[in-house]
Amino acid sequence: MEFTYEPGRLFHETDGIVDAEILFPEILGGAVWSIDHTYVDPELRGQGIAGQMLAEVVDRATKANVQLKPVCTYARQAFFRNPEYQKIAYKD
Repeated sequence: MEFTYEPGRLFHETDGIVDAEILFPEILGGAVWSIDHTYVDPELRGQGIAGQMLAEVVDRATKANVQLKPVCTYARQAFFRNPEYQKIAYKD
């Protein structure tokens, strides 16, 4: 699935309606992105879309040399399960 990127946001639209989205605004002067919200339309769930979006955010963060703070439930669980994600996790 192709996603549209905007600073702090990655999303997918179908016919002008957002059906998948992850929000990650900058915090701490841009050194950290806070993953605050992950949404996938109920009709699209179970296809790994949230994981694809999160993987893209992790990739962008790695390339930008910033840390990620998983705040939403989905991101926290994914970071807990994935040792690679833990490497770029912000620890307060």
